[in-house]
Amino acid sequence: MALWGDIDVAALTGTVTTNSTVDVVGDGTSFTTELAVGEYITVSNQTGVEYQIREITDNTNLVLYTQTTGGAAGSLTVTKTEKPAYDNTDVVGMTSAEAGAIGAGPGWVKVTEGTGGRAGRVQYETLVAFGDHTKPSESSNLDDATFGVITLATIADVTAASGSTETIQVVATTTNNVVPTYQWQLRTTGSYANLDNSGVYSDVTTDTLAIGDNTGLNGNRYRCVVSGAGATTVTSNGAKLIES
Repeated sequence: MALWGDIDVAALTGTVTTNSTVDVVGDGTSFTTELAVGEYITVSNQTGVEYQIREITDNTNLVLYTQTTGGAAGSLTVTKTEKPAYDNTDVVGMTSAEAGAIGAGPGWVKVTEGTGGRAGRVQYETLVAFGDHTKPSESSNLDDATFGVITLATIADVTAASGSTETIQVVATTTNNVVPTYQWQLRTTGSYANLDNSGVYSDVTTDTLAIGDNTGLNGNRYRCVVSGAGATTVTSNGAKLIES
């Protein structure tokens, strides 16, 4: 087995004679044990040219799909070129761990020989998606890398007369079709805590927090936590409510 782009080469026993036909005649060869229909051979007087085997008659006679070139020649050495194959042929649903266990990296090749009406034909399938695969954060709920970005505009402080109704808005910009979700938080002293829709507060899970009456709320700070599937959660600055 070899990586994609590499070819395993095996020298065959005996020598052959070719004469610009599809027929290859061997001398001291072992075609039936060393070769198989669908495989490729090269002959020593035609460097770099591969011929696919259509039929193996016996140990000293085989038939190619295309005729050889270069005219009559005798006592030529023959080399078999083997396309690489998987150690694990059941690659459907293979995990990265399984791929690593068999030593597979991107570009491994599976060989399938045809049967029935496709006898003599060989299909090559490449495995390009597996190899070392490290998630950016094993503690993340995401299966892979972060797909989008959330950016928040700065929220300005709010100044209004006591007893007023207020709204505080956060403007979120996203990439890669991330749909933002919102949670407003309040800090009076100490740490921020999530708000719920009760008392003077409503719309606490939207981009605009509504305050029905700002009486007694002077100095409170409000911020919004914005998240979205496939993006890192971000938190706005804290906007101060000032009663004038």
